[in-house]
Amino acid sequence: MQDIERYVSELSEAVWEQTVGLPLIPADVAYHAGARIFEGHVHICGPWTGTLVLQCSHGAAVRAAEAFFASAEVDNPLNPQDAVCELTNMIGGNLKALMADEGCSLSLPTVIEGVDYIVRIPHTRQLARRSFMAGDEPVVVTLLEPHDDLVV
Repeated sequence: MQDIERYVSELSEAVWEQTVGLPLIPADVAYHAGARIFEGHVHICGPWTGTLVLQCSHGAAVRAAEAFFASAEVDNPLNPQDAVCELTNMIGGNLKALMADEGCSLSLPTVIEGVDYIVRIPHTRQLARRSFMAGDEPVVVTLLEPHDDLVV
């Protein structure tokens, strides 16, 4: 379990710093009520199955979009979503290679943007969760694995 948390942390930090140009600093984070959040999901299927979730504040998503796109395009409201999708895909792809390199596939990333929302991925449990600050903006990376929680 500790190795998986370390992998999630190291991969998230490396991808974020290399693409966004801002280090992720481990920290306890909490989103305030009414905060606008971006949440990316990518599913890994094969010999190892799981879901990677990247959650970040609006400010972190905008900062990522500024790093990914030319400054003239930053005003496009879809750019922060696209940046979160790409970061989720990059972290998930690197994690897939560590968990079970052969025979696994990665889904297309999905992004959710909203305020005070609930997302449920049924029949999973949290395998690892790491929270960071990117400058003064929160970023949380969670790895879920299948878990049969049905009561018969």
